Amino acid sequence: MPQLKNLLRSTASTLLVALLTATAQADTTRREFDAALQKWQAAGIHDYSFTLFHSCFCPGGQPMRITVIGDTVQNAINVQDGTAVVGKSMDKPPTLTEVFQTIAEGYAKPADHITLTLNKDYGYPEHVFIDYYVMMADEELIYEIRDFSH
Repeated sequence: MPQLKNLLRSTASTLLVALLTATAQADTTRREFDAALQKWQAAGIHDYSFTLFHSCFCPGGQPMRITVIGDTVQNAINVQDGTAVVGKSMDKPPTLTEVFQTIAEGYAKPADHITLTLNKDYGYPEHVFIDYYVMMADEELIYEIRDFSH
């Protein structure tokens, strides 16, 4: 029963974030994205940690604290239960560079909508909403990146 409650809570949260993102912000242009990527690369940060909330209509999706050293994920911990996240297909913890790559792939497809909130200091995406096909349900990708430190 607690698993069902968590699934329902997670699904409701995902829908709310998607709805708010779709209505509150305009799509982020490729130019804005490219400028943010350049800012991230210019910062030269290779060792950092952050908390990733990954929402989609897929298995997993638990928030994880990711530690990156030398541009490689060294550690990822499930925030809710403290267990190590094993690099399974949907749960594979990404680096911020890999998050940028996912967004770039969305522009290349092209996705119907990409909405980003970009960090003012370093350029990394704090919020990512990609709707690959507006007429298809459950294929959206949502990343929330919090508690970044380096």
